[in-house]
Amino acid sequence: MRILLILHQFYPEFCGGTERVSLNLAKAAQRAGHYVHVLACTIDPAVSGGRSCDKLAGALQSICEGIPVTLLPRVQLPTTSDLGFDTDPKLVAHLTAWMRSERFDVAHVLHPMRMGSALLAAQRLGLPHLSTLTDFFYACYRVNLINLHNRICQGPEAGARCAKDCPIGAWTLKSFVGRYRQANELLTASAICICPSEYVADRYRDAFPDLEFAVIPHGVDLLSLVRNGTPPPKSSKNGLTLGYVGSLIEQKGLDTLLRAFSKVTDPTLKLRVVGGSYGDPVYQFEIKRLIASDSRIELLGQVPHVRVCEIIKSFDLLCLPSRVPETFSLVLQESATAGVPAFVSDLGAPAERVSQKGGGRVLPTDDVNRWADAISDLTAQPHLLETWRAELQLPLRIEEEAFFYESLYRRLLQRV
Repeated sequence: MRILLILHQFYPEFCGGTERVSLNLAKAAQRAGHYVHVLACTIDPAVSGGRSCDKLAGALQSICEGIPVTLLPRVQLPTTSDLGFDTDPKLVAHLTAWMRSERFDVAHVLHPMRMGSALLAAQRLGLPHLSTLTDFFYACYRVNLINLHNRICQGPEAGARCAKDCPIGAWTLKSFVGRYRQANELLTASAICICPSEYVADRYRDAFPDLEFAVIPHGVDLLSLVRNGTPPPKSSKNGLTLGYVGSLIEQKGLDTLLRAFSKVTDPTLKLRVVGGSYGDPVYQFEIKRLIASDSRIELLGQVPHVRVCEIIKSFDLLCLPSRVPETFSLVLQESATAGVPAFVSDLGAPAERVSQKGGGRVLPTDDVNRWADAISDLTAQPHLLETWRAELQLPLRIEEEAFFYESLYRRLLQRV
């Protein structure tokens, strides 16, 4: 099969969860003998490292770990495409011709942000496609179902709640109702809508009650986790090592963890922070200040995924203090595979998993004192780690996830 993956951004410019999932699926499908091509957007073409694309005017092309990539410069897209699904007629025509020339058999939409023109082109071409809903963008222009009052949204109410709780710029009630209608049409046009967790599926069922949503969890790269052998047995004699893996952005709540960590005076306690810096420079400055103020904290920055897998093995405990509801969390699954329990905030899919399966503790979001108390309790009772490790379960592997999707691709082709 010739498979087209469509998403909002890609490596090397961005390396978040959706990008990792997309690359994992692309490489797995390629190993299975299929041709896979990624179509995404680039915000800064100089960072993307692409060169001019001969087959699609204005676009860039590159190769990422053996996967061909075509990138649409952000400046060519509608100004509102970061918030909705607006299209550019000229670009739609060019993309339709490009997709036809590439003879794709099926398309897999992994994120629609900025890519409305590509989705419309696929529809016009009659290209069979399915969608994986890696976050809440279809239902929420803010992506995370957290409103401007910093409260969890109960759903868009066909756009009416968006206009009331999250007004923005020149957008009116009519604009938000139109956005919801576009989202509903895109999801309806998708042959299958897949969510990575029941938490996500339940939110989408509430937001789009007339549609059906299935669940396929994201798989982990088990080979990368075991490539360097089994980690040595952990011991508390030299102090515990906590770990954080994620972007250094406000939504991830790293500042809460850093402030809680500073309240625990155990000199043998360590914290390793892995992730790239994006967004608000004021927040970045505060994060770096908090890290610099405590010699027990090590900032590793953004590192290749294989290196992340190695670093996870050095943790005694993973900390995910997110202040928005995460839809899945690959790092939580990878840590479980490596035998590392977790502290997670009480939002989203990670909280549901730890509450239902064990393997750590669920803590109040943004409550510095409760996080500090939990860390102190662990330093005083390190044997708790053994109890939590015994509760950890192996997640789905990338190869299994890719097998499920390959089956769905074939099913789509049988309908044509």
